[in-house]
Amino acid sequence: MPLVLFRIGNIVAKTVPSALDHIFSSRDLFRRCLIVWLWSALSALLLTLLLFDAGLFVGMLADRGRLAIDLPQDQVARFHRLTDLGHPPRTDESLKKQAELGDQDKLANVAPDDGPPKAVHFSFQEQGILPAVWRSRDMWWGESLAWIYRNVQVLQSNILGAMTLLAVGALLWTARAGCLSRLRANAQQIALETVAPSRRNVHRQALRLGPEDLDGSGLITASEIFSIEIENVRRSLAKWIEIDARFLPELCCLAILALSIQPMVSAQFLLFLGVAWYYLEAQERRAEAESQLATDRADAELLRQATGFQTARLVRGLGIEQVDHDRFAAHLVKFHELATKQFRAADQARHLRSRDIAACSAIVAFLLFILATHILLGQEELSIAAGIVFVAAWLLAMPGVKALRSRTAFLHSANASAERIHKYLDQIPSVSQAVGARFLQPLGKTLHFDSVSYKSPSGRLLLNEMDLALEAGRIYSLVSLDALESSALVSMLPRFIEPQKGRILFDGEDIAWATLESLRAEAVFVGADEQLLPGTVLDNIRGGAEFTLQQATEAAKLTHAHNFIVKMFDGYESVLPDRSDLMDTSQRFRLALARAMVRNPALLIIEEPRVSLDEDTKALLSDAYDRICRDRTVIFLPGRLSTVRRSDQVIVLNEGKVVAIGPQSKLVTMSPIYRHWEYLNFNEFRHLDS
Repeated sequence: MPLVLFRIGNIVAKTVPSALDHIFSSRDLFRRCLIVWLWSALSALLLTLLLFDAGLFVGMLADRGRLAIDLPQDQVARFHRLTDLGHPPRTDESLKKQAELGDQDKLANVAPDDGPPKAVHFSFQEQGILPAVWRSRDMWWGESLAWIYRNVQVLQSNILGAMTLLAVGALLWTARAGCLSRLRANAQQIALETVAPSRRNVHRQALRLGPEDLDGSGLITASEIFSIEIENVRRSLAKWIEIDARFLPELCCLAILALSIQPMVSAQFLLFLGVAWYYLEAQERRAEAESQLATDRADAELLRQATGFQTARLVRGLGIEQVDHDRFAAHLVKFHELATKQFRAADQARHLRSRDIAACSAIVAFLLFILATHILLGQEELSIAAGIVFVAAWLLAMPGVKALRSRTAFLHSANASAERIHKYLDQIPSVSQAVGARFLQPLGKTLHFDSVSYKSPSGRLLLNEMDLALEAGRIYSLVSLDALESSALVSMLPRFIEPQKGRILFDGEDIAWATLESLRAEAVFVGADEQLLPGTVLDNIRGGAEFTLQQATEAAKLTHAHNFIVKMFDGYESVLPDRSDLMDTSQRFRLALARAMVRNPALLIIEEPRVSLDEDTKALLSDAYDRICRDRTVIFLPGRLSTVRRSDQVIVLNEGKVVAIGPQSKLVTMSPIYRHWEYLNFNEFRHLDS
């Protein structure tokens, strides 16, 4: 049954949208949702029992437990069997013997000896739900209700029966609320588990694409995909599961109940409901289309008027201000007309809710009229209680119908987010390890950029067939007016990004054919404001590798990180939170330097922080540089002028090429581009320029 309802739900939704097929399959989702369908079936059953209970209570209030009937003698035995009330007709000794043996059917068909059968009058007072039991004798639930009446003595009394029905109703209501709560909780849990692989895939993709994200746009996209799009899929999926699982079984139970009470009226109501639903859907689509068209026209006219401001200089120069003003006034009148149409269309769309209410009221009125006709004309034996239960069943079905109308919107929203998720996941990283890659030896002689070119993902040319040869074991500062150019150049050394043309050679070996592990062990990048890793201070220095505490301590002493680490509560075992405000920028930078130094790389790339530092911190960093720059190649992206001055060579990039190289003392007099860079970054009067 749940599988049938699930397939019905998919038919209502016109199949699951294709983009969501990448996140989950219908078969797998159904398997996960079995527990939800179980709670749903139990909830629907409890709702049906609750309606029965309410019908019995209303019937007791209407009948007050009184029943007066005239039964043919062939029905007396049946009445006695159902209710344990009344007396079977008198018979001879043989019939009594058969009655003792339980042959009640044969008893009912045998006429007594004292003449033709006569009607037997029964009158009962304050017998609880007895009237409902007798009226339901031909319904499919009649035998069960009669058994309950015979075995539950309190239902044979008005006061005790009313109290019992109220208590049972309260228990059923509470149990149903609990079932719905579990249903919603399970739907949320299933949605969480369903999108969990997508979250892991986005995290994995962010790690793959993150190193080549020079301007930070990729990080923003990944964050939006992870926190907004996947969350939208989760919420929409949870709502979709809840709507399907809750309302499809519920509507089935309510329909069976209504058809059992009044099949003909139910068929008429279904036909009327289908026509009303089709009409409302058509009206809603038309109103939304008209509202959107009116909005687009008004916005286009307003944009046309704003664009006219660009001709102000020309209008003033030609002296046609009045002509332009008259033209603007005419367009303004046109905009007011379009805006008025927009307001009317939007108001008409809003009034559709009132039309929904009116349509529902008309449906209810039609249903009540049909029921009243059946009761007043005596076409069928229909009690007040049965009529109320019938109406209540259809009224309770309306929220389910409305929810099923809205489920498609949740699917479309989830599908739109799923498309954006997979567009991101389908991106291919530009860097991958070559088949047959070799272990790379540490850089010892020369670092050579051979005709290297690179364009950003947006198509911007950052490096243009750049040639550069550097001697190993020296200190370099890389500067450029465009920070992305220098970032692109140094990002190629650990192969965070790949040259689209040209090669990078370590001692004559193309790093494209080196294993990523060996390359990144020898070419380490230290960012200006790197975030903390989860775990302890020691974990942050180790960076996932198996370094000893002594090795980590020695590296921290080299970078003067040891000074503030030992002052922390647990020293190297202090647990760092998932935020960076526990340490200032200088401390995080020195910790990152220690993380690099524990690996003892042959090539060290250091991006200096741009924040202002106090004199003590500057002195500590200068001493740290003296220690860590010995016997290795160091490339700075400098943030301090003192770092530029301590460098053996300063490399100046402009428009993707090396335009100058030499000591700072030489470039400051011979390179206009370098002087401009130094002025923009370090001249104390630079902020006064307009």
